[in-house]
Amino acid sequence: MGKVVIKIKALPKDTSSDLNDTSEKIKSFLSKYGSIYKMEVQPLAFGLTVIMITLVADEEEGTSKIEESFASFTDASLSISEVSRAPDF
Repeated sequence: MGKVVIKIKALPKDTSSDLNDTSEKIKSFLSKYGSIYKMEVQPLAFGLTVIMITLVADEEEGTSKIEESFASFTDASLSISEVSRAPDF
């Protein structure tokens, strides 16, 4: 069974929200779907920030369950920006 690398973009719903708190909620939310490899806060535009998450998940699971679950997360707007096969180490 292989692994996939899923890059997820999280745009906080409120510009005044605590990014550390939002990041912790995202970690907790996504941990049931795979292992979080990396999270980065990046400037987007006009004072907006985005949290970029790299999630490593089982290839067999696919991304549809993850994408469907995004609707239930209320602290940020989540979207998958890239999916690729994880290299074998």
